[in-house]
Parts: sequence; structure tokens; C-alpha cells
Amino acid sequence: MGGAINLMPKRAGNTPLTELTVGVESGGHAYAAIDVARRFGENREFGVRVNAAKRQGETSIEREDHDVGMFSVGLDYRGRNFRLSADAGYQNFDLTAPRPSVNIGRVATLPGAPDASKNFAQPWSFSKEHDVFGTARAEVDLARDVVAWAAFGSRSTKESNSLAEPALTSSNGDASVYRFDNGRKQEIRTGEVGVRGKLSTGAVQHTLVASWSGHWNEAKNAYAISDYAGFPTNIYRPVDVAMPPTLAANSGGVMSDPRVTQRTILSSFAVADTMAFLNDSLLLTVGARHQQIKDTGYAYGTAVPSGPTYDKSATTPVAGIVYKASKQVSLYANYIEALVKGPVASGTYFDGTTDQLVSNHGEVFAPYKSRQKEIGIKYDAGKLGMSAALFSTAKPLPAIVGTRATLSGEQRNQGLELSVFGTPVAGVRLLGGLTWLDTEQRNTDKPLNNGKNAIGAPKMQASVGGEWDVPGAPGLSLNARTVYTSTQYADLANTKQLPSWTRVDIGARYLTQLAGHDVTLRARIDNVADRSYWASAVSSFDSGSLVLAAPRTFVVSGSVAF
Repeated sequence: MGGAINLMPKRAGNTPLTELTVGVESGGHAYAAIDVARRFGENREFGVRVNAAKRQGETSIEREDHDVGMFSVGLDYRGRNFRLSADAGYQNFDLTAPRPSVNIGRVATLPGAPDASKNFAQPWSFSKEHDVFGTARAEVDLARDVVAWAAFGSRSTKESNSLAEPALTSSNGDASVYRFDNGRKQEIRTGEVGVRGKLSTGAVQHTLVASWSGHWNEAKNAYAISDYAGFPTNIYRPVDVAMPPTLAANSGGVMSDPRVTQRTILSSFAVADTMAFLNDSLLLTVGARHQQIKDTGYAYGTAVPSGPTYDKSATTPVAGIVYKASKQVSLYANYIEALVKGPVASGTYFDGTTDQLVSNHGEVFAPYKSRQKEIGIKYDAGKLGMSAALFSTAKPLPAIVGTRATLSGEQRNQGLELSVFGTPVAGVRLLGGLTWLDTEQRNTDKPLNNGKNAIGAPKMQASVGGEWDVPGAPGLSLNARTVYTSTQYADLANTKQLPSWTRVDIGARYLTQLAGHDVTLRARIDNVADRSYWASAVSSFDSGSLVLAAPRTFVVSGSVAF
């Protein structure tokens, strides 16, 4: 909560750019991209940047084929006391026989991971998603220390899938599969306005921010499922079958024309003041945010409101403090609350013979208030930096009780994050991190689960990577990365556990010039040891599914700038 991921659109720099990149990876999967940027005007105030990319071909996973493309245009204008920008783009993800996850079913013991290059997808399965998006933003300097801004964004998505996820029936890899189709259309609109300014009250410096944001989301969905009895297969020896027909009794809506199933409107008004004391060595932030969430679910096919309609609001606080103990060391702490949109019911239950879709599939759950606490320390000496943080948060725990999906108690997360980054010695760059996570189920409808871990929550995750400039070989750098994930559970009862795993990746980069043009050559091997392992467990309410790791993958590419 309260965190932000800044997606920075590419902008044209002052130097003209034309860069072409081509590459290929295991399986014959090919890649090509072009990046063109120019600035125009007497003072180069107007910029244009165009990006296009295409990926196509079979991946390192058998029979899995990707056809992925994107095109975007970024425009910007730098005025004397204002700045304008706009972006528009298109992207498509067309996947043939994408390898699915594996539902753990009702087996007592999880099977070992199959060969990582194995594909147990049905040859007729596919996933297609197309997006068109656009954004516009304006900033104006109202005074020397006062900036106002406004932004608008829009995205239209169309998706269709025909998938078949194996559900384990024995620990030797036997599974049952049925066909699941879904069609989705989604329209999203976002808006934001705000003002930020600085002022002084005696010896205290203030940075004041007031902002409003809105998010409108309309989702249209339909689904169609074949006979739940399915057909037999095995994750080690997959069995291909003809595409089974879907059944009207197992369908919701019209696949070719999905109707609205959820409409959500979020709005938020926030104010905050960051006060600087003791020559900026002590920063105190206090603020408040008023949120409103309107959320309505609609019946598949009829667009008639189903279940409760929510219109909830809350005013929540935020507080943070930073103490700069020295030029290199800062201590900080923060607390934040937020009103969060509730999940949507999904998943299956076992009726004694086969799996069945939950009886309240598509039901929208109520918004809830969440709280988060964090304390930490950061060290940055220029060449080397480190940080450590303790955090705690909680959220409602999705579960299936009887034939219904519901929220059963809460999942409490607390942990420790460590990171290190920088250049410890000349020619060596380092980036690493470690997260220790403790999850706990609380106040659930299944008392035996209280105190146990959440699905797919390893106690420890760590990664460390480094890059080394080879002495005596100008332009040549070697790099390597090691990733570790500890054991994790695939069920809420904590009876099915995935083993820990470690992966090593290596690579090289060479910078040179050909005919006066800058050229970058790259090579990388992911999963060097070609290890096969269950990479993670994911959950849909209390149903766990296993994700198989990618096999050893070779990637080579080259870029040339004109």
C-alpha cells in the first residue's frame, strides 16, 4: 500500500537515435525491435519517439509458440513553464499451446517436477490478448516552487482463451483435464490532478501535495467448460486428445459477445505535508486520503446486477519519518492504511465425483481496510549501498467453504527485506537482495489451518547478481546471477510442500564499433544447469496450482545504433 511503480515512457533525447536490435533464443524464438527518436523546433522543444518490437516462434518449451508484438509512439513538448506529453500504443500476445500450471487436485503427495522442457498443454489450447492504450499528461509551473499537473489514461483489452489445466489424480503424475474457454473485454479509464508546492514556516520547510485520482473499470466476461469428468493424461507422458465440446450447462454468457460482469469506480483525494527539520536531517510526513469504492457484479450473459452492490468510503491516515543520521545513513518508519477493492469469487469444489465451479462464481466481495507498518535503515556511500526493512501487513484470506467461495479469516504477512547494490571495486557491479517472509492464517473457518502458512509463500527468497568488466578486453563484461527460493506450501492445510530450488544464470556483453556505429552484442544462458523444479505455487482461493520452471535457455542478441 502506498507504494508506486513509476513506468517512465521513453522520451526523445537531445541526440537523434535510431537503434535496431535482433535476437534469437532456444527453440528458434526470434526477436526484432527498432527504437527511433528525434527532437524538432528552434530549441528542440518537440520530441517524438517510436518503438516497435516483434517476437515469434517456438520457445525453449516444446510446442509452445509465441507471437508477440508492440508498437508505441511517445510525444512530448517542453515549454518555458509547462510540459506536455502523450503516449499511444498497441500490443498483442498470441500464444499457441502455452504450458499451463498444474492443479494439485486431491493427491496426498506432490509428484516430482517433470522435465522443464516438457509441455503438457493440449495442442489446441491458446491464449490471445490485444491491448490498445493511450495517456496524456500536462505540468505547469504556477510559481517558482509550485507545480500543478493533470493526466488521463485509457486502455481497451480483448482476450480469448481455450485452456486445459491438468488436475492431479495421483502422485505418479496422472491427471484429469477438461477444456475451459473464456472471453474477456475490458475498458479502463484513469485520471489524476494535483498540485505540489514548497513553503517555509520559521525554520521548518514544508512540501505540500494535494491530489485527486479516479479509476473506472468495466469488465465483460463469458466462459464455457466441457464435461468436468474430463479426460485422463499424465504430466510426464502427456496425452493429446481432440478438442472436447463445451456444454451449455457449464457455460456463462456468450463467448462471441461477453456482457458486463463487473463495474468498479475508485476515487481518491489525498493531502500530505512533508516537514523538514534540523537542516533537512529530519523529515516528517503526515497525510490523509479519502477513498470511495463503488463495485457491482453482474450475472453472466444477462448483465443483471447479482449479489450485493458496494459503495464504501473511508478516510485513512499516512505517516512517515526519516532521520538522516549522517550523509550515508538514514533511518525511517512509516504507517499507512487503505481501502482496498475486494476479490471476485472463483475456483472449484469437489462434489464427491468431479470438480464443479463454485456456486457463487463471479460474486464481488466487499472492499476492506488494510494496514501496513514498516521500519528500516538505508546506507549509501556512493560506491556501495545497503538497506534493511521490517514490515507487517494483513489482508482477507480467500477460501472455499462447501460449494461457495468466501473470505475466511485473514492472512498476516510480516518479514525482513535486505538489499545491497553498487560498485564495491572498480569494474565490478553488484545487485542483491534477500526477503524473509512469515505468513500466518488467522481466524479461519477451518480451525486446524489457523497459524499455518499461506499458499505460495516461501520463508526465504534471495538473489545476487554481478557484472565484471574483463581487464585487458575493452568493452567486454561478464555477468552472473544466482536465485534461491526456499520451500513453500501448495495448500492451506500445509500438507503439500514444494522443495527449495536454486538457479544460476550467466551472460556476457560486448560493446564495440563497426563502421562508426555503436554495436552491443549480448549472450545469456538462463538455468545453466538445466534444472527441472516446481518454481512456485499459486492459489485461486484455497486451490493451489504448481508452476514448472523454464528449462535451460540460450539467448543471443545484437543492437546497432545509427
